Amino acid sequence: MPGAFPARTERLIAEALFHRRPVYMAFPADYANQPVLGSSGAIPAPASNEPALDAATTAIAAILGKARTACVLPGILIARNGVQMEMQDVIDKAGLPFATMFMDKSVLDEQQPFFVGMYDGAVMSEEVRAFVESRDVVLTVGALASDFNTGAFTARLDLDKTVAIGHHHVHVGGKTYANVEMRDVLKALTSKLAWRDWPGIRARSFDKKQGSGAEPITAKALYPRWAAFLRSGDIVVAETGTASMGLGFAPMPKDAVFHNQTLWGSIGWATPAAVGAAVAAPDRRVVLVTGEGSHQLTAQEVGLFGRMGLKPVVFVLNNGGYLIERLLCERPEIAYNDLARWRYAELPHALGCDGWFTARVTTCEDLDYALDRAAKAESGVYIEIVTDPYAASPLAQKLHENVESLYRS
Repeated sequence: MPGAFPARTERLIAEALFHRRPVYMAFPADYANQPVLGSSGAIPAPASNEPALDAATTAIAAILGKARTACVLPGILIARNGVQMEMQDVIDKAGLPFATMFMDKSVLDEQQPFFVGMYDGAVMSEEVRAFVESRDVVLTVGALASDFNTGAFTARLDLDKTVAIGHHHVHVGGKTYANVEMRDVLKALTSKLAWRDWPGIRARSFDKKQGSGAEPITAKALYPRWAAFLRSGDIVVAETGTASMGLGFAPMPKDAVFHNQTLWGSIGWATPAAVGAAVAAPDRRVVLVTGEGSHQLTAQEVGLFGRMGLKPVVFVLNNGGYLIERLLCERPEIAYNDLARWRYAELPHALGCDGWFTARVTTCEDLDYALDRAAKAESGVYIEIVTDPYAASPLAQKLHENVESLYRS
């Protein structure tokens, strides 16, 4: 039927935009050689049902108005829908404190006084857990209750006290309001809220860095140094595993963003993702933090940095194997957790990244020197950081201690 195929394609694209998720489209092989016979205008954004929008936001405002304590859990869908400004307007208008779960890190500025820290159930940050779970109202906005986001399913949010603003719906007071768009909800809610001096806490950063001189690089030596290395405007791409789980608890500098693969835990994701980030934002510094196991899956993508003239800062954490797998399995020393012993610091040159600063560091003084060079570098940077095989970040260690709840909930 003439026009049927383009119409179906347009519907699929509309579905992808509506759900902010991938769709699958198959095209006949000869379509690439065919003339374009039609045209299509912009796909309109979905509109909210106005009565439902008013009822939903009125209900949210009423519940917050009666509460003595409250907080917000802004989620990853805020970033995917491009509504950070609208979410920040709600925070600013009402004075509401907020925490983020791991996947949602840096969706809002973490240097502002409203930020209380990372909420990871009972696994990490007891002060933040107690704060969030004791609120009269918890307003979740586009947050996903996945395994790692909930601290191995140890989060205990009272559903009767939770208000959920989703992509296309709102759940409040035991009632669901459909056909209301997140952007519209946040805009309407801002006009119905008034400033209040809500009780809050201040987000904590890492303890003072430890280790010096020829001492080995431990987790307590590494993560505070990495946190201090970051600067305003950085794009931080952190690989699944112990590296992201450690750096994720450092409050990001202003205008810095933190990307990680929390939902699917897809190892090898971060290296090519960093390439994409560097191409998309050539005026910003991209900092890639990856474990060597994940890096081995996609290390060839480092060659694209050189080919495209990009100048990232790459940190490869070499702990002699798949540490997160050692922590989450019954037999940590089993052979499939071991890796081929690559000479990582030589990879940039082999892959065509000429003129880069590269280093392999095994001590605190070596690390300090390399970080100083990296901060001043005008070239790409690639630093291999060697630690003990079990130098795990605190969250990774806590997941090891909570394996039962992670896999048996």
